[in-house]
Amino acid sequence: MPSSPEREYRALQWLALALVLGCVVVSWPYAPWVVLAIWMAVFARRVHRPVTRVLGGRPRAAAALTLAMLALVIVPAMALITVLVADAVDLVRRAMASDRVQELLQRLVAGDGGEPRASTDLVGLVMSQGERAWAIGQQIAGTAMRAVIGVVILIAGAYALLVDGERWYGWLEGHVPISARALDRLAAAFVETGRGLLVGTVGAGLAQSLVATIIYLAIGVPQPFALGLLTLVFSVVPAVGTAVVWLPVAAGLVLTGRAVAAGVLVVAGFALIGTVDNLVRPYLARRGRLELPTYVVLVAMFGGIAIMGPWGVFLAPLVVRLAKEAVAILRDAPAAARPAAP
Repeated sequence: MPSSPEREYRALQWLALALVLGCVVVSWPYAPWVVLAIWMAVFARRVHRPVTRVLGGRPRAAAALTLAMLALVIVPAMALITVLVADAVDLVRRAMASDRVQELLQRLVAGDGGEPRASTDLVGLVMSQGERAWAIGQQIAGTAMRAVIGVVILIAGAYALLVDGERWYGWLEGHVPISARALDRLAAAFVETGRGLLVGTVGAGLAQSLVATIIYLAIGVPQPFALGLLTLVFSVVPAVGTAVVWLPVAAGLVLTGRAVAAGVLVVAGFALIGTVDNLVRPYLARRGRLELPTYVVLVAMFGGIAIMGPWGVFLAPLVVRLAKEAVAILRDAPAAARPAAP
């Protein structure tokens, strides 16, 4: 029978585990924002350190100035992405409204067709459902409030990590029940995932999306920016990639009597969009390696979306990458540290 100190230690172990799980539960709704805050702080250190030197060694003022400079880029980008996402969703909705392939392709390259946009539909819904207007308004306000709280957590977390991140990491090294070397490997995998998703995956997709958008504009395809965003989304698909978007667009152009524009798009798709991917992706991959096969990243992203919603796009690859590193750490553990076989 275990002695009293052993029983107390085991009880404390279970208590610590329960409290840690409780911390995870209460913070889970905003865990994605915390992850983004950590990544932002890590990447912002390259700016924060020289700014700290310029300001005479004042890290708090340097952190505030660094985040202010980042906000000048991030806030307009987020606003633009929000508009483009709404346009892309509206485009897909109108295209999928048809149950025939030919009509679907034609709608893909058609204009708005006089149909109300999503914002107009929302206003009409509120006006026609007077008794539900207050509930709808509350739902919209709740969504906006959650987004505002998330942004506050993002900025405040990045600021705190820029100022005290090294001290917090030192506390983890001294208290987590794994070696400092294992913790360093997990932390490196965490940072690598953020860099790999941003630089290696999104960066290459942005290059292809930019070229595709220019081509859509040049040949006069309606809603080129929405199609450009869809090109970015499908750029992560192995083998076919962006062709999932521009080939149906070319087919729609043919069906609407614009065979020349369709030919230009097909040639440009193979010669320009594909070439950009072949040139840019290897260059960016050297600077943002995710150390995961593209197929695994794709499955993780779509699985994460199914389970966690939009946040699964980056949370799921992060979990997979950390799991891979944890398995590698177990494999590399010295034989003396492994439990004896029964």
